[in-house]
Amino acid sequence: MTLAFFYLLVFLLGFTLALVTGLVRRILHPSQLCDGIVLPTAEHWAGLQTPRADVIISFFTMFGLTSLVLHGTTDLAPRREILVAAAVGVVGALILRAWLCRACDPQRGLRCQGATAIVVRRIPERGFGQIEVDVGGCHVKLAAKSHDGSAVENGAPVKILDRHESVVIVEVCR
Repeated sequence: MTLAFFYLLVFLLGFTLALVTGLVRRILHPSQLCDGIVLPTAEHWAGLQTPRADVIISFFTMFGLTSLVLHGTTDLAPRREILVAAAVGVVGALILRAWLCRACDPQRGLRCQGATAIVVRRIPERGFGQIEVDVGGCHVKLAAKSHDGSAVENGAPVKILDRHESVVIVEVCR
């Protein structure tokens, strides 16, 4: 098996997996990733919106394509081809992951400050819960915490005071 054929196999494996797992669909239609639930940034980046498999698949695809192009157009030693292709694969996979995380963030551009919402998951004392708010006819669930650190029970109406990253600060409606 030649090196070019191996590169082609790696690229085809990555591209086929991207098609089968839906990565290509998520890249072409990132708005379909939005399920209306916004998580704190740490959880968002932990892979709940974009599975870790997407990073591996995109790495294989970019590594295979880059090494195939380098092998066909340059006179680099095989070791250098692999190193350059691996670097491009890692950087490309991280850029794709960052873009998908940003593209699927339903809170981007969300203007809900001052809106009234309902607590759908209890907000514990000094902790995080979840609220549901109607924004432009869409019911959006957001991570929330109380402005004074007090607990807020399920079903309580709250007013959104502020937003810090992907968490809204709320107070109980009186």
